[in-house]
Amino acid sequence: MPVSTSVHITHALQRILLLGPSSILDVGCGFGLWGFLCREYLDVMNERVWPDKWKVRIDGIELFEPYLMAHQRFLYSNLIVGDIRELAPTVDEYDLIITGDVIEHLHKDEGEAVLEALYAKAKKALLINIPLGDGWDHPENYGNPGELHRSQWEPGDFLHFPNQYQPFQLPCGAYGVFYCPKDVLQTDKLNGRILAAQRQEQMGNAPRAIFHAVRALDISPDDKDLSSYVVNLKLESGDRQGALAILLQQIERMGDFHVAYLAAARILSLLGERERAKELLSRLLAQHGVDADHVRKAEELRSRL
Repeated sequence: MPVSTSVHITHALQRILLLGPSSILDVGCGFGLWGFLCREYLDVMNERVWPDKWKVRIDGIELFEPYLMAHQRFLYSNLIVGDIRELAPTVDEYDLIITGDVIEHLHKDEGEAVLEALYAKAKKALLINIPLGDGWDHPENYGNPGELHRSQWEPGDFLHFPNQYQPFQLPCGAYGVFYCPKDVLQTDKLNGRILAAQRQEQMGNAPRAIFHAVRALDISPDDKDLSSYVVNLKLESGDRQGALAILLQQIERMGDFHVAYLAAARILSLLGERERAKELLSRLLAQHGVDADHVRKAEELRSRL
């Protein structure tokens, strides 16, 4: 249906008012709750009573056009009918992007991709309101194929967005509000990606673990331990070429990353590229200050090639 539970409204609205956005995108706007509340408390409450005085841009995206009625068309600045899976990468930037009861209607990988795109487009914050875990089965209804719940989500699914999580408990199950501000420390972003990668690794989801680990490396490209972690994830998934590409990139970035020379040479030898492996080992052995154990391993490997 085009409405949600009411348990989280006060908390989420307080977050919005503290942020004070001048532009908002309401994804899955449905009956228009957030358009109404944001218009009332960000414009009308600030004595901009008449529509010609409104200053806040409030846009909405809705998959199912029959849900859009006269009041939504009046309250929102713009309404877009379309599929958020297609629209997310192309939307404008907004101070605040709200996804209220949206991504559980997508398959998990689609929801994850949508959130990544929307987080990138949010200038100040992404606000995610979502049912969590079991108890929220919802069939297709009202002639809207988008009503079906296609995925379940847990608080751990949002680790990679540094967030302030507020849980709520209803008779039918758990519900959560995840306020994800953009103005956070780089270390928080880094730790969030690493925690997300480790969680996905433990769950046996290698592609997602690699995705988050690579994003972490983008944040901290000179981190040798993190580089090794990404390489190990790629090797465990059978992606030798991907692991090699990371190693070669990091060797060029950090000439003293001696372990990377050895690891890259071993992969090249397994790929049958012995001359390239020898060249890397010779570069390593020509450097000053290489650990004696690394020298020994490099000489042994070169002698076998």
